[in-house]
Amino acid sequence: MKSCSAEPPKNNELEVSIFGPGKGESIVLHLGMGRWMVVDSCIDQEDRTVSGLKYLRKIGIDLQNVHMIVGTHAHDDHFAGIASLYEACENATFVVSDALTTAEFMALLGADAEIPKPARYSAYSEYRKIFEIAESRRNDSGIAPLRRATEGARLLHLPATIDFPSVTVTALSPSEQAKTRALRAIAAESPQVNARRGKIPALDPNDASVALWIEVGQVRILLGADLLNGPAGCGWQAVVATFKPDLPASLYKVAHHGGASSHHQPAWDKLLVGNPLAVMAPYRRGGINQPQPHDVDRILSLTDRAYITAVGSPTPSRAIRREKSKLGTLAQNPRSVWGKIGQVRARCTPDEGDWKVDTASPAGPLR
Repeated sequence: MKSCSAEPPKNNELEVSIFGPGKGESIVLHLGMGRWMVVDSCIDQEDRTVSGLKYLRKIGIDLQNVHMIVGTHAHDDHFAGIASLYEACENATFVVSDALTTAEFMALLGADAEIPKPARYSAYSEYRKIFEIAESRRNDSGIAPLRRATEGARLLHLPATIDFPSVTVTALSPSEQAKTRALRAIAAESPQVNARRGKIPALDPNDASVALWIEVGQVRILLGADLLNGPAGCGWQAVVATFKPDLPASLYKVAHHGGASSHHQPAWDKLLVGNPLAVMAPYRRGGINQPQPHDVDRILSLTDRAYITAVGSPTPSRAIRREKSKLGTLAQNPRSVWGKIGQVRARCTPDEGDWKVDTASPAGPLR
């Protein structure tokens, strides 16, 4: 099987590596001069390792040089295992969305009994561990290494040196309207509120997802998380309305696994160069598969430089899995990519922005 080399990037190189589809999606970034950040988490379903952490160790990176970890939203396919990553990276600031989810809110309260059982063992438990770790790392001024992302917030700034330009990481979301919706959704958990106002729709954590804009020299990178189109005042509609970049991005981590609900054509037109490098991880769980064939066609109509962390067949339907189980080992395909983690790695220097791409099986060009 093809794999990316264990050679770390040079000091003057940027790197964006995306891992998936295991249980989750994770992005590891080199910000130059040995400085790193990680966005979201991905657990390998075969050996239960945290892929971003495993990769950093594989290429010999001192985890003290990880400056920031971002948990974009409270969905298990992006959040599973992220507390272990934070625990291992002792100097990192942890960033969460400023639009509180119910799981995060209950974790802040330490309200084990109040959180629904599935969330208690997934996003909730990750949040609880993160808050505990942050509390244990308070500095002499009593400040914990924890930040909240909201539209326009500068999350990280690394000043320029003689050998390397400055680095800025900015949150593009959630919008003020998305935060308001999140607070309403939490308030709706109260029976008294529901009785007075009627049922308030639950917040989809994707509405609160943290999209990121990264500037290094002449290079711009857009990480789309799972941000949706809307509703009004939220999602990509709000980003395009409020954010005006100085230069378009040459690399885009495609939002929400390439799904149609996160495609916003004005974002492609106004935030990205023509024919950008597009990287993504598929979603394969419970018989739900993204991207769908029509999503692939749409993305390839916008760029011929698209890569995915697992090519080939999607997760089989329940009926197919039942039939395969009856055949036992006769039906096992050693070349199957179901649940296996692949890597798409792009590197460039900040003055040229010419991305060079490597892939580790089962990753490859989107097709």
